[in-house]
Amino acid sequence: MMSLFEAAWVIARRDFVASVFSKTFIIFLLAPMILFGFAFFFASMTDAQDQAAAQPAVAVVADSATAGALGEARERLVTGTSEESFPVLRNVAPAQHVAVQARALLADEHGGYSAVLSGTLDRPVLTGPLKADGYVAHRLQLLVDDARRAAALRAAGAVPPPAPLERVVTDQAAGNLQMIRRNLAKGGQTLIFTVTMLLATLLLSTLVEEKTNKVIEVLAAAVPLDAVFLGKLLAMLGISLVGLALWAGMFALGYTTLHQMFEDWVTLPAVAPAIGWPIWIVLLILYFATNFMILGALFLGIGAQASNIREIQTISMPVTMLQLLVFLLAINVVGRGLGPLALTAYIVPFSSPMAMIAFGAQSETLWPHLLALAWQALWIVLIIRVSSRLFKATVLKSGSAGSFFSFLRRKAKA
Repeated sequence: MMSLFEAAWVIARRDFVASVFSKTFIIFLLAPMILFGFAFFFASMTDAQDQAAAQPAVAVVADSATAGALGEARERLVTGTSEESFPVLRNVAPAQHVAVQARALLADEHGGYSAVLSGTLDRPVLTGPLKADGYVAHRLQLLVDDARRAAALRAAGAVPPPAPLERVVTDQAAGNLQMIRRNLAKGGQTLIFTVTMLLATLLLSTLVEEKTNKVIEVLAAAVPLDAVFLGKLLAMLGISLVGLALWAGMFALGYTTLHQMFEDWVTLPAVAPAIGWPIWIVLLILYFATNFMILGALFLGIGAQASNIREIQTISMPVTMLQLLVFLLAINVVGRGLGPLALTAYIVPFSSPMAMIAFGAQSETLWPHLLALAWQALWIVLIIRVSSRLFKATVLKSGSAGSFFSFLRRKAKA
């Protein structure tokens, strides 16, 4: 009689070989790359257009001096901030009735104006809906104030010359360091969540086919059910790691070949995680594995209760919502210290891997990771044990076509 781990290894090797050496595995590898490639391409193509469309335009109905002063004020303020920080100003020659002209400009769909600024610098008039007060009105007030100050200084002959800024360059600043590490933490969490959501959800339907053709009964008679569940988890984890290795290798090859083009799209962080790049990358792989195994064991146990694909489709949405809630819990601990919410995310096994990878990006302490990995491994064992016992009690006793739902119906009738 084989031991638990020997039986699990046999089942894992069987599923792994059957999946990796199949023709559909090529589609499995290429589909995410094609999907994200097209999404990234169209996102980069439409980014500039979206920014331009989202930036409000204001019609300036005023004399040339007022319009010129406002344009100069905008240029000064944009130089110190960004082009998107202030509305676009378009000069329009005043008509005889400015109020009527302003309403006509706001109704012109071709112009697409969000507001109309008229009058003078001393008595500016803003015409537009109330919703313009939240963004447009405040920034136009800054432009008017800056233009008036500049005009007053010129009139008094007291325009100060520009003062050269003396720079003392340092290696790093604490505020910038913390911001970059928070971004690294969220990036690691997003990577773990995205890959797990793409791959672990497939475990919902793993046992449906084997229950239908009664293979699961043969496996259950030959080896412990714990070994069946563990073996299938290890096989899917191995398949996922093969896919991740290939995707990472292709990205590295593409980045090396198209270095300049990638730099225009992606800015790699110049700051290492607090725990260091080598250890953080190892932890990233380990926490992905534990996160995959914990959620995968749960999904395998849930999917094992379904008797057909329709039931799998029914429970897919709640499972996806569970993943999103766990991700939101984990991502909210970034930069929060050791408050109640952070401790909850560290302790709850479903969010612990993502919360701890964020901890590694922001803290150089190593021992909590050893404790967290042991804690997560314990929950993997517990979930596998509970899932296999529930499967044995509800499905195997009711036949290969049975399910937890039919088990509940029989109990209700009894």
